[in-house]
Amino acid sequence: MNKLKRAIISVFDKTGLEAFAKGLDKLGIKIYSTGGSAKFIKDLGIEVVSISDYTDQPEILEGRVKSLHPKIHGGILARRNNPQDLKELSEHGIELFDLVVVNLYPFKKKVAESIASKKSSSLIEDIDIGGPTMLRAAAKNSEYILPVCDPSDYGSILTQIEKQGNVDIETRRRLACKTFSTTAEYDSAIARYFSLEEKLVDEKGNAISLAPIEGIVLERVLELRYGENPHQHAALYKNLGSGPIPWEKIQGKELSYNNILDSLAALELLIEIIKVFPDRSSCAVIKHSNPCGAAVRPSVLEAIIAAKACDPVSAFGGIVAIKGKFGAVEAEELCSGFLEVVLIEALTPEAAEVFAKKKNVRVIVCNFDAFAENSKGLNIRSSFGLTLMQSADYQLASIDKQVVGEAASNAEIEDLRLAWAICKHVKSNAVVAVKGLQAIGIGAGQMSRVDSARLVVSRARSFGFNLENSVAASDAFLPFPDTLEILNDSGISALVQPGGSIKDEEVFSVAKQRKMKMFITGERHFKH
Repeated sequence: MNKLKRAIISVFDKTGLEAFAKGLDKLGIKIYSTGGSAKFIKDLGIEVVSISDYTDQPEILEGRVKSLHPKIHGGILARRNNPQDLKELSEHGIELFDLVVVNLYPFKKKVAESIASKKSSSLIEDIDIGGPTMLRAAAKNSEYILPVCDPSDYGSILTQIEKQGNVDIETRRRLACKTFSTTAEYDSAIARYFSLEEKLVDEKGNAISLAPIEGIVLERVLELRYGENPHQHAALYKNLGSGPIPWEKIQGKELSYNNILDSLAALELLIEIIKVFPDRSSCAVIKHSNPCGAAVRPSVLEAIIAAKACDPVSAFGGIVAIKGKFGAVEAEELCSGFLEVVLIEALTPEAAEVFAKKKNVRVIVCNFDAFAENSKGLNIRSSFGLTLMQSADYQLASIDKQVVGEAASNAEIEDLRLAWAICKHVKSNAVVAVKGLQAIGIGAGQMSRVDSARLVVSRARSFGFNLENSVAASDAFLPFPDTLEILNDSGISALVQPGGSIKDEEVFSVAKQRKMKMFITGERHFKH
């Protein structure tokens, strides 16, 4: 490998630049730079060649044109094994460059700031042209020149150069891939901005969630053994540039596609319950991405026992998510049955010892707050080459409006709030019964809401629950009184539903005749 001689440095983000520039200088690598980067490096006492001096052209158009010059791009794109390329460089007095160290104007940050201010503003001058152009040129020619767009790579690059005088081909390819994916994400954000005609918020100052052009660049986090079935390929991805997934697997087998799908469903439900009951312990049980148990209690142990009791048959081999202080006793309770995954906030040494006896159980410590913060993105589904996108349903409609019956007690209101929160995360058609802050019957994924209601009653009774004076929630309006009648005949005395059916008055009348309490939210929560 040839010794590295020259580097171009032009960065907006100066993180790690001091150590990197000093390291390059110590290795005898000559630095060429622009504007603020050149001043920063000069202030470190390092000799810098100004790109304007090298090209004999000043920066023009208020800095819009700095590095767009044949003496820059010729030195980046020249093929070292091509005699004609090298001859042309010599004829035009162009130097060969070995590193291009560039990061881009923070366009996405400016977009976020504009949205936070609740007003759209022109971000044209925050679009980087010279930086992406140099990076893409270096990435294209990465066999000979090193593209560096991420400060986190500075240390490993210096280490390789110090040890072997150059950087191996595997690192070059990795950095080229990172460069093209970074510029792809950057250009996607700009394309989105232009497709919105530079309008980032609506008339009310809310961020526009779906633009005419949406681009997503994904980075693989985990390659999975297979998908839902062994003949399907699968992997877990995250948005490029986003932070690490806020969980850590402490023990157990590798996560499968279905494990991850169910774990995300468990987190969605638990975080919903936490929002409604932030000061209490709670537990959610998921099987095949549907809730099969949930409860809120003063203690974690009580919440686990109550949540599992809703449907102990389905809880076998399920996914459990738990909020609250977690120790050996709680771990013993969970390990009394077979579970695939346990999602908790923290793991005590005593609990770890208990789980260690069940080596196959996947125990994951989660940052629930971080997951909740990330819940406001987009939901995406693809099939037949078509893609559906929607803004995430991260809010829960209020149940404040009672339309039928005498005033509900505080205990009934709390049960209704829990039933409504659970129902949001049950596949439609969904009906959920709750009593004493414990799910006691869940009807999921039925083609008929009547069948979901019947399933709630039959499952609750099959596991020994008395439905008398319990409450229920329906994820969408009741088109006829039949669902209400089935629930009320079993003993359910209060119901929350969105309302909005042309038969609402008939449904309300039947509820009134039966002395059943009814609440209307005005907003549904389908989950397909």
